[in-house]
Order: sequence, then C-alpha cells, then structure tokens
Amino acid sequence: MIGESGSDEVLYRLPDASVCHCLRGEAEPLEGIGDLRGRSGFVMAPFHASSSAQVVLMPVASHDLVDLSRLPDVAHVAFAEENGRSDYDRAFDRMQTWLSDKGLEKVVLARRSNLDMAQPLDAESLFAKACAMYPHQMIALVSTRLSGTWLMATPESLVERKDGKWTTMALAGTMSAPGPWSEKNKREHAIVADYIQGCLTGKCTAINRSAPHTVTAARLFHLRTDFEFRLNDGEDVVDVLADLFPTPAVCGMPKKLAMKAILADEGMDRRYYSGFCGLWNLSQNAEPDTALYVSLRCMEMYGKHLRLYAGGGLLKESVERQEWDETEKKMQTMKALL
Repeated sequence: MIGESGSDEVLYRLPDASVCHCLRGEAEPLEGIGDLRGRSGFVMAPFHASSSAQVVLMPVASHDLVDLSRLPDVAHVAFAEENGRSDYDRAFDRMQTWLSDKGLEKVVLARRSNLDMAQPLDAESLFAKACAMYPHQMIALVSTRLSGTWLMATPESLVERKDGKWTTMALAGTMSAPGPWSEKNKREHAIVADYIQGCLTGKCTAINRSAPHTVTAARLFHLRTDFEFRLNDGEDVVDVLADLFPTPAVCGMPKKLAMKAILADEGMDRRYYSGFCGLWNLSQNAEPDTALYVSLRCMEMYGKHLRLYAGGGLLKESVERQEWDETEKKMQTMKALL
C-alpha cells in the first residue's frame, strides 16, 4: 500500500502507456520553480506556493513496476456531498466585476466539492480503476508528507522532452457533446495558444504550432493546439517553465491581474489543483526524461474525506449556470471512480 514503506511514494502511468510505475523517496520542499535547476525526481507544484502548499521534489530512491491486476477492485461506498453552490455563485459575480471593470480579459474560476465517505477508500484501487477508465490521460497518485495524498487523471501536458525535442500544448475550451465550437470557446482557446506562443518566442527556436483540433478526455471534448520547439543555446527550460506556468488555461489574462483576482476573490485555496506534477530530468527506460502535467481532474484524499476540484474559464459573456455545469461534468471524471 502506498505510504506503508515509510517513504513518500508516487504511482503514475503516462498517457497511452501500458506500464505503471512506483517511485519511492523522501520529498523535500523547494523555495520555488527556480530550485529545479540541476535537480531530478518527481515534482509536484501548487497553483500558488504558500505555507500550506509548497513546491515538492522527491528524488527517486527506488523505482518498481506496478502490476495493477494484483490490486483489489474499488468497493462502492456511499457518500454525502457538500458542493458549495452558493459560494460559487457569489465568486462568479465577483469575477465578473474583474472582467467588466478591472481590465481582465479572461479568468479561471475554480471550486471544490467535499465528499464524506461512509468508510475510507483504498487509494491504490482508485488509481488502478483510473488507469483502466482513462487510458489517454496521465494518471498519478502522489502521497508525501509535504503534499498529502492526491489522485489525478489529467489530460493536459505542460512540458515534455523526448529525443531532444520539447513539446507543450494549449488545452482550453470544453463541450460535453461533439459539435461546432462556440465563439466563446474558440476565443478562450486562442487566448491560451497565443500566450504559449509568446512564451516560447525569444527563448526557443524551430517552433511548430498545430491548428486547433478537438480531443476527448473522459466524457468531455476540448480544443487543443500542440507546440513543438527546441531551446536556444544557453537557455534553460526552467525559465520557459516559469513563463508558461500558470497558463491562461488555469489562471487567466493578463496573468498577473488574473492571479490577483483569483487569490483575492475565488474564495478558496487551490493547493495543488491546477499546479503541475510529473517527471523531472528522470529517465525511465524509453519514456520521456521530463514529462510535466497540469494537475487537473484532481481528488485530494484524507481518511474518509475526499475533496474534488474543477474550474472553467470565464469571459465577460459567460453564463453562471453554464460554467457551474462545466465544473460538475469535470468532477464526474473523479466521481466515476467511486
């Protein structure tokens, strides 16, 4: 069981991979993203570093493959939910003031839902079920003394390096059924893609940007633009990472103003939701040596209590009921495991 060895542990499975991994080590706090220079391990970073959520790096002391068939099935357990509907409504109104009167072009409003289970769930069993249900997403179960225990099934890559090439993506715009994309979704996506292009320009070369295309994640449809690039001589990917993160897909534009609005008026601490996690300068056979993913479709676990997180991008024309429904559908990714 995760954590029983006395060390911090991570289970993960990369998208479309057939192999699951278990990493063990002793996680340590970092002052910030810049401290990743020259280091290696599994990293987990919060949306906004604070005393309750630090950048955590776990150097790898041991690495094993995981046989999911040996894990027990998930037992169905009843739960009660507190979804914070009225809190979200008030936060939405506060964000609309930022969009209408304070110069924000886009802001991502997130919320959380607290689930009280009748009995504790087995985290590894939930991980195995997530791997089976979501083969095209990054599945990670992270349990450290510094971060607590988190399970995620994220569709969004932040940066990845394989065979000397770097990639990233813009993933923004959400629908629950296939069909023409609304102007709101297309504009929201373009904001993110153009921002990423700007971050890469100057520090990178051979930048290839795909056309926006539709992809699926669980039961949702998203707009995605892929980027491939190489670093200029003398550039460090840590600096590119610092520019990219957080992207407008989880924060907003202009970024500093959106961060100010979120910290002031979202009404909750995101902790590691919408941060990032993954491999950092860590070669695992033929896999990428660096593969960082935005921490989406998250479940925070503590005893019999679960906390789900989800968010969506707001523009001036956003409708509160539609945005709430989008967060509900995103939370279903985790609820479907229960």
